[in-house]
Amino acid sequence: MSRWLRYEPSDAAVALLCLPHAGGGAGSFNRWLGLFPPTVLPVRVQLPGREDLAALPAPRDAGQAVDGLMEQVRQLDRPVALYGHSMGALIAFELARSLTAAGTPPVHLFLSGRRAPQLPARRRPIHHLPDDEFAAALETMGGTLGSGTGSAAFLRYAVPLIKADLRLTEEYAYRPGPALRCPIDAFVGTEDPVVDADEVRAWREHTAAAFRVHTFPGDHFFHQRHRAAIAGTIVEGVQARAVETLAS
Repeated sequence: MSRWLRYEPSDAAVALLCLPHAGGGAGSFNRWLGLFPPTVLPVRVQLPGREDLAALPAPRDAGQAVDGLMEQVRQLDRPVALYGHSMGALIAFELARSLTAAGTPPVHLFLSGRRAPQLPARRRPIHHLPDDEFAAALETMGGTLGSGTGSAAFLRYAVPLIKADLRLTEEYAYRPGPALRCPIDAFVGTEDPVVDADEVRAWREHTAAAFRVHTFPGDHFFHQRHRAAIAGTIVEGVQARAVETLAS
């Protein structure tokens, strides 16, 4: 199996899996790497279908992505926290459920730019649209295919990938289950056209532990503009959990 995790050898106490948005890959977290202390190992998730795994088919659904990640996450051999943005948040949530069911729950779940999974979509699906209509619809969601500057080769790569990723999120079917035992921190942009604060606050019902919402100026991709602040919140949460574990 091709490896989906990108990280450097480390004796960090906690691994932080970073799961990207639709159309994104491990490279979308390159500028996050220097934001974490030696105690936290950032692990960039490279799902198939993108960047150096572009020759492989993208996951058909969240379950396939989680199945592919489970064994590789176990091999990190240390406690794991999860951060995901948009599509990545959905996969992070389902991965947290699977890890918990397997007896290895994450220490913390961090989610941004995604409504709680039990809520219906406010927008119609777009992954099935013809390419021109798809590009226009994507623009209204805050995304872009770079139609003004993107090369034909880039568009041949990007359009099928983003459509496949949006199919994963748009066809996702929520299954009720037990609340997670780990804390959840959720992040939302004030001008996000895809998700609003109430939809993000609805993540509250998915944890029996602490829950916090953090609001930042910006659109759907606010997380890149505010990555230093988000990383700071992640470090704070992970370290607080480590202290609680040692005290128990």
